[in-house]
Amino acid sequence: MLNQEFYDNALKTLQQLSPEIQEYQFPHLRLFTDGDEFYQKLWQMIDESKTYCWILTYAMDKSLAANITLYKLINAQQRGVNVVLFVDDLQGHYNNKLTKLFQSYGGVFLNLNPLSAFKIYGQEFFRRHHEKMAVADHKAIFGTSNIESHYGGVKWGKQTFHDINTYTEGRHLSYNLQKHFMYLASLYKIQLNPHKPTPNEDLLYTFNAFPPYYEFFKTHPPFNRQIQTQIIESIKNAKDNIKIVQAYYYSVRIFEKYLREAMDRGVKVEIITADKRDQPVYRYAFNRILFQGVIHRNLKVYEFPEQLLHMKGYVFDNNQLFYGSFNNDRWSWKLNHEFNILTEDENEIKMFMDIYNETKLRTRQIDYKKTGTPLRWIKMKFWEWFIYQSEILMSKNQGYHPNKYKYNNLLNTWDDGIGNYF
Repeated sequence: MLNQEFYDNALKTLQQLSPEIQEYQFPHLRLFTDGDEFYQKLWQMIDESKTYCWILTYAMDKSLAANITLYKLINAQQRGVNVVLFVDDLQGHYNNKLTKLFQSYGGVFLNLNPLSAFKIYGQEFFRRHHEKMAVADHKAIFGTSNIESHYGGVKWGKQTFHDINTYTEGRHLSYNLQKHFMYLASLYKIQLNPHKPTPNEDLLYTFNAFPPYYEFFKTHPPFNRQIQTQIIESIKNAKDNIKIVQAYYYSVRIFEKYLREAMDRGVKVEIITADKRDQPVYRYAFNRILFQGVIHRNLKVYEFPEQLLHMKGYVFDNNQLFYGSFNNDRWSWKLNHEFNILTEDENEIKMFMDIYNETKLRTRQIDYKKTGTPLRWIKMKFWEWFIYQSEILMSKNQGYHPNKYKYNNLLNTWDDGIGNYF
């Protein structure tokens, strides 16, 4: 016999929580490339934040867009929001007056891996925090844009880069990105105060209960190489095709080994890369040289000749998407802190592939006969020598300083057995 009182109370509770059900159980998701939309979404998140707003960026300048971001963070802090801003020190060219004002109101500001004119230690100098993400309450932005004018569009920037970003409303992504902030803070012995879910949030939310379904991966070499391990596993398991968009491609032997093996067994590989790049290391290198280690009948390489391509992602067999801050170059594979997301959600993969295919329409296949001037060859050889010397420096363990980070925190549950490949 039905307990009418129980069901009456359940219906009443459901009606009271209905706004939160929409908010937490059926998340909104959008992938986009427009730089102005990146700032619009970021500022909207900051302005609407009620409990916390945490931002991590690899680069930040003194541009109007960056200063507006700081002013909005200050305003959020003034109205009682828990605000955190992490910026990698190498590319931290922000407005010092505004960051000090931000801290004076109680905001947590941190230069990640700070440089010192008198203490430059090999690997530690190169070990940059390359992640880019922002979380505010149940909202999140994750992708490839930094808080600089180069990443804005017509209104808020210079349209220098062609990026991809994800905006979501729903607690699964924001909750796990928040965990990454806490992980980084622990390396610098900083205590963050995370948002504690209310009983209603706990009731309405469980991990991976609703799409999109995410797995989260980070890398902090040499202790943690989850991203590298996942890329290799996905290549090994690929059966039909692999599609890659990577601006900063550079020869990584272990990656090229498994990619060649995949092509030998019939997997078709397609790579979109940049025709021109902002980094001096790559500026004078031809794609026909960068890709000479993987030339194969089952490989097609396209170069993007317009803006500076800045997208980073892998699609395996049209049913697995792996994307984030990770570049397919030696710095990401060997040194940088990176963060990627893996999903098999059909809707998100379709949105990513729509952007991928639109980008591909603006490319051309690389010319393996392309030659350059003698001066360009000299510059290219110089940067090859620089990479070789920096790798020697990178490979020496004397650069590690146990007092700099709490290294015991690196060997945690995120690690998934890096010894198999590295």
